[in-house]
Amino acid sequence: FNALSQGAFAVGYAVYKTRVGLALHQRTCAECTRPHSESVSIPILPDVHVTIVPILHDNYAYLIVDERSRTCLAVDPADPDRVLDAIRGEGLRLAGILTTHSHWDHAGGNEEIRHRDPSVKVYGSSVDAVPGLTDTVKEGDMFCFPPRSVVPDPPVVVQVWEAPCHTKGHILFVICRHDLLSSGPPEPVAIFTGDTLFSGGTGKFFEGTARDMEKNLVRIAGLAGPVKVFCGHEYTVTNYRFAAAVEPDNAEVQARLSDAVRRRRERQPTMPSTVAEELATNPYVRIVTSRTACGKLGLAICGLCRVTHPSLNLKSSDGAWDSCAVLAELRRVRDDNAVKLGKDPGGAQGGEECDH
Repeated sequence: FNALSQGAFAVGYAVYKTRVGLALHQRTCAECTRPHSESVSIPILPDVHVTIVPILHDNYAYLIVDERSRTCLAVDPADPDRVLDAIRGEGLRLAGILTTHSHWDHAGGNEEIRHRDPSVKVYGSSVDAVPGLTDTVKEGDMFCFPPRSVVPDPPVVVQVWEAPCHTKGHILFVICRHDLLSSGPPEPVAIFTGDTLFSGGTGKFFEGTARDMEKNLVRIAGLAGPVKVFCGHEYTVTNYRFAAAVEPDNAEVQARLSDAVRRRRERQPTMPSTVAEELATNPYVRIVTSRTACGKLGLAICGLCRVTHPSLNLKSSDGAWDSCAVLAELRRVRDDNAVKLGKDPGGAQGGEECDH
């Protein structure tokens, strides 16, 4: 049965990545007439803010706005009409598109936006078949926003991190303070994680391994605690119900769940979180950054799987908990819905992970 299920998924995933997937995505855009959340603006630097644009059933697109020049970068504007309306509503000019990965619910608006304005650049990985791609970016690339041709002292440096796993060419965009007087490296203030890191969760390992995801999570966790995390989907309530099920004595997880439920009742986004919050409450991040948490969650997973996987061993040859093995098994348990979460408390609106 598992082999049959995996084979069916592989076929469906291959079809989704074709223009058939695009047609289905465009139909979803047309059906989603009411935003799933309110749109809000989050300051990240003096004269720079991020506008959260809810799209589709549970996705977020983002506008990185330079208030002085009234220009913006759009992150994953998969619903072109909704995003362009937001840009017009703020009186902005779109300077470029940052594409985290090629799935249509993130990249499905690129071609239409460029059709309407061919001057717009689309930044993304050459490893993913990013639609509308004009400017390939790779690990270590950096560029200023706005460009110096627009303002002489741009406030933002955009850094590119490669993060293969959800897709082979997944990109993280790190937003840094551009300080002309500093001789040190740019200071990160925000990160756009697409479907690599969610608030309280991770994306599925469609095109990579647990080892790949472990490297990605460790790297993100190395950022300063206050760095804001903007992810691709509104999955926070469901993610923290799962986190509470596997780590029920973590008071910070319970607090995050309560806060997320309150926000969703009010149709408010749960974005952004912070790196510090993910370190304290995201079980996937905790596994790869804390030996204590890894052991605790490893024991919890073995307990959950003692009937279906009685010989499960998540320890290395020296008897220590293997963080990669624990991470892989936690993701499998989540993918297989092996933990019954029940209904969202209090009618909170929270998305469920989809196969994209």
